[in-house]
Amino acid sequence: MWYLVGDIGGTNLRLAAMGSTGAVLRRSEHSTEGQTTLPDACAALCAEMGSPPDGMAVAVAGVVVDDQVRMTNANRTISRGDLARACKIAPSDVLLLNDFEAAAWSLATLDAAKVTFLQGGPAPQPGARVIIGPGTGLGVGSLVWQGTRPTAVPGEGGHLRLTPHSAEEVAYFEALIALWPEVQMGEALAVEAEAILSGTGMPHWYRAIANVRGEAARLDGAAAIFAAAKAKEDMSASCAVALMAQYLGGVAGDLGLILGARGGVFVTGGVAQQNAWIFDDAFLAAFNAGGRHSKWREALPLGLCNDPDFGLLGARNCLFVHQDRSLPD
Repeated sequence: MWYLVGDIGGTNLRLAAMGSTGAVLRRSEHSTEGQTTLPDACAALCAEMGSPPDGMAVAVAGVVVDDQVRMTNANRTISRGDLARACKIAPSDVLLLNDFEAAAWSLATLDAAKVTFLQGGPAPQPGARVIIGPGTGLGVGSLVWQGTRPTAVPGEGGHLRLTPHSAEEVAYFEALIALWPEVQMGEALAVEAEAILSGTGMPHWYRAIANVRGEAARLDGAAAIFAAAKAKEDMSASCAVALMAQYLGGVAGDLGLILGARGGVFVTGGVAQQNAWIFDDAFLAAFNAGGRHSKWREALPLGLCNDPDFGLLGARNCLFVHQDRSLPD
């Protein structure tokens, strides 16, 4: 008996074969923009295992509608029927999940040893939990309990609105909208959060700030911008990353307040895991800046989830609960 789980983001396509206890038996990884399609990768893994899986759950960075998902930051469409045919199983045995629905499911078996707590620690009771992840895009998910049964709540929190926090930032937002008009929210001076809080958005945000400051935008790509900011080699990069971290802290704190996340707020994703240095005192201050509810926010556990397999584990957890199987300890 084995199960096939997948985590398909804007950059990487990850698959794993898991046994009945939830342990990883075999892995497969490809570039999302490479020549290998998800059905082909799944068929290849099934061939390696020598039999069809006893169930399948795939987390995809996009909105699931009518048994298929169009990836938000990649030119791919994935359907339940295609995956079922590739693996030679019934469509009813395939679960398609939003990637941060799966991320939320991972919180049901959270390994505290793989979390760097910035505030508080593991909650003694389950409590609602929120996970937010700046990566290629910005993902948001939450986990709640119905009695003893965990349930993930999917959503598109990465596309909530951000507005300037100071007079200085007004010009930055105006420049960002001029460079990337489709991220503007209505006619207001507001953009979707992913326009700033993601690896895709960071180059646009950096160029907008450099334009306003009259500096050359000499860096290409989010990785170079974060590296230059960490080394203090580019003032526009330093400004862009510092503001990004403060906005991220504020959004994470807002989501924790909205969901009543006594079980904790967790940050993960490629950008977060590769740039843990941005989670400094300014990030924490932004997280806890809640006006009359600042003390409430200060009581929320806040952690950086360092487990690169959170998407795979979440897909596994969802599949196991769907099949009324016990979750791994």
